[in-house]
Amino acid sequence: MKTPLLITALSVVLAATSLSAEVNVSPKSKKVTDLKFSGRIQGQWDGIGSDNNSDEDKNHFYFRRLFLGGHAKIGDNWGGDIVMDFAASPNNEGDGKADQVFIEGASVWYKSDDGYRLDIGQKKVPFGLEEVTSSAKMKTIERSAVNRQFAETLKFNARHTGLFGSGKLADTGLSYDVAVVNSGQNHNSKDSALNDGLYGYDNNELSYYGRLSYEGDMNEISYLVGVAAGVQQNDDSNVTKGYDATNAWNIFARIGTGPFELEAEYMSGTADSAGGDHDHEGYSIQGAYTIEQENKGDWEFVYRYSIVEGKGGTDLVSAKEIIRRANLASASRLCDEFEQHYFGINYLFNGHDIKFMLGYEMNDIIDGGVTEDEADGFRARMQFLF
Repeated sequence: MKTPLLITALSVVLAATSLSAEVNVSPKSKKVTDLKFSGRIQGQWDGIGSDNNSDEDKNHFYFRRLFLGGHAKIGDNWGGDIVMDFAASPNNEGDGKADQVFIEGASVWYKSDDGYRLDIGQKKVPFGLEEVTSSAKMKTIERSAVNRQFAETLKFNARHTGLFGSGKLADTGLSYDVAVVNSGQNHNSKDSALNDGLYGYDNNELSYYGRLSYEGDMNEISYLVGVAAGVQQNDDSNVTKGYDATNAWNIFARIGTGPFELEAEYMSGTADSAGGDHDHEGYSIQGAYTIEQENKGDWEFVYRYSIVEGKGGTDLVSAKEIIRRANLASASRLCDEFEQHYFGINYLFNGHDIKFMLGYEMNDIIDGGVTEDEADGFRARMQFLF
C-alpha cells in the first residue's frame, strides 16, 4: 500500500536528518529567501462504547494526524504553504481509495507592508472559534458537538478552496477575515473522501464568510470577543434535499487571567426551503486551569460542555459524525438533540511541542426529549511537533 510506504520513507528521511547536522535543503528557485518544513505527529487511542449496540466497544490505537508541510517565502510579501495529512486514508476505507493523502491546506499568499494578507488556495473559512484553532493547541482531544455538527454534518465551515483575506487595524485590537470560496469542502467541490453533507451544495455557486474580532488585555485579564457569519449555497436541485442555502452566524469569547481560562461560543444556522426551514443551533463552554512548574512540564485541567439541536425536521443531528469512531447502533446515529460533557487532563512536557492528553467523553443522544443512547469512554493522545 502506498501510504505505509510514504510514512516509512518519511521516517527514514527524518531519522537521517536528525543524525546529520550537515544536511541542507535548497529551494529550486534561487529567489526564495526562507524555506522550512514542519510536521505534526498525533498518536491516539480511543476506548468508546455505547449502550444500545451489540457490536464491540472501540479499543484501538491509530494515528489521528500525520502532517508534513513545506513553507516558502520570496522576500517579505510573497509566500506559499502546503500541508499534507498522511493519516487521513482510513477515512476512505471501502471506496477503493485508501491510499490517498489528504490536503490539509495549501495556498499562495501575498502580504502587504501594512499587514493585509490575501491567500489563494485551500484554508479553513473564518467561522467558529474552536474550528479555526489548530488541533496542535487545543486543550481537548476532539472538537465540540456543536462544532462537529456544523463542520461535519452540514459541511458548512472547515476547509474550502477560494480567496481569503485577513488583516488587523493598527493599534485598535480589531482584526478581520473574509472568504469567497467553493460551496463544497476541500480542494474541489466533489471530494469523494467526504460526503456532501445534509443539504448538499451547488457545484457552480460560491459561498461567503466573514469574521470580526477584538483582542486585548486589561488589569492582567486578557480577552477575545468576536462575531462571524456565512452563507453556503446548497443543492436545491436535489429532490431529496431541496434547500436553497444555509445561512449561519457565530459569536465567541475567550477570557483569561493567571492560570484560568474560559472560552465560549454559540452557532446558529438555517437551511432555507419553501417547504419549511431547518434550524440548527448550539453552544459550547470550556474552562481550563493550568499549573505551571518551573523547569518541569505543565499540567492542564479542562472541562467542556456542548449541546446542539435541530428544529423544523426530524433526525437533523448526526451523532455518528459528532462522536468520532463510536460504535453506535443504526437507530442512534441520527437524533434531534445531542449533549456532551468532556473532562480532560493534559501534561505539557515542552509546551505544545510535546504533550500527552487524556480525556473522558459523556455523550447523550436525545430524541423527542428522551435519551435514546449514551456513548461514553476515554481518549488519549500523544503529540510531537517539529
